[in-house]
Amino acid sequence: MMARREQRRSGAATESQWHVQAGETANTVTLHQHGLETVVDVGWRSEAAHLHWQPGDKTARLDWSDGRKSVLKVNPTTSGFRIRYRGADLKVLVLRPHIAALLRHMPVKVPPDMSRFLLCPMPGQVVRVDVSEGDIVEDGQTLAIVEAMKMENVLKAEKRARVGKVHVVPGAVLAVDQVMIEFEAV
Repeated sequence: MMARREQRRSGAATESQWHVQAGETANTVTLHQHGLETVVDVGWRSEAAHLHWQPGDKTARLDWSDGRKSVLKVNPTTSGFRIRYRGADLKVLVLRPHIAALLRHMPVKVPPDMSRFLLCPMPGQVVRVDVSEGDIVEDGQTLAIVEAMKMENVLKAEKRARVGKVHVVPGAVLAVDQVMIEFEAV
């Protein structure tokens, strides 16, 4: 531990490896640091850059050895960063390689299929329900009206379906994402 601190103070070179994953693309990234100069090795590429970033900074600036400059907006997330650069918005997972090797053992939580339900899009009060159980609704047909912040919001069907169950009545006060109507396939 003391040796690393001494290396940093003296400007001696340090090296660290990271597993970096953006979407489905994963790379092993090696950082070679000598003082403020950082050489980034990503697979077959190696580029020198002067990195201006400290934990807590909202932006990172890279001055590349060929004269290019890049500024990235950086926000920390769990185990990584959200990086925005030139219109791209990436969620980047950054882990040590020995931890990344365990990712394949982690269960992937699949969100439940909520396509059979009409969910209340915002907290509000039901003004009107225009369908009954057993009705067949068409794409674009009005299902219900919810009042929120003194505005009436018309909720419409997204596809043809049969109304299985209506869970709300006019006057009911709803929370966001509360189930209003359940659909069945036609």
